Amino acid sequence: MDILLMSNEDTCRSRIAQELLHAFGRGMNISTAGIMEGNCVPDAVCNVMEQNGFSVSRKKPSGVGTYTHRSWDYVITLCKEAGEELKFITLDAKQQVHFNFEDPFKNRFQNESEQEQQIAALYETMYRRLYEFYRDELSGQLLPHCTCGANTYCRCE
Repeated sequence: MDILLMSNEDTCRSRIAQELLHAFGRGMNISTAGIMEGNCVPDAVCNVMEQNGFSVSRKKPSGVGTYTHRSWDYVITLCKEAGEELKFITLDAKQQVHFNFEDPFKNRFQNESEQEQQIAALYETMYRRLYEFYRDELSGQLLPHCTCGANTYCRCE
């Protein structure tokens, strides 16, 4: 199953979502993109993800234009701006899903600790909402389906 995750700059929400979905289950080929191409994944995002057992890739953020030539099972927007921009981008997607996760960088912070707290709160919210989406929408499509109907317990083959 091919999934494209879209956010503003591909530096925070899309990276968190990618790691979470990979942790929930197998069988998903997940790519991330921003409507604008960000510079790098901020250290505060990397720190929060490492505290939760993930090693966030330091790969350079990519713009959505990189992926317009592919077809997708799901295009998932993670913020209001990406959802609005998707109307103007030609993407071959079987399904589009929209989440509106707040931008943890929209406010000014006195120190990095405050910023990390905001990102940690975002992580918790994303974990809950994306797990519900995975459980209700994706997991059934990822299970093997056999003729006997036993699916995950099948010994037909």
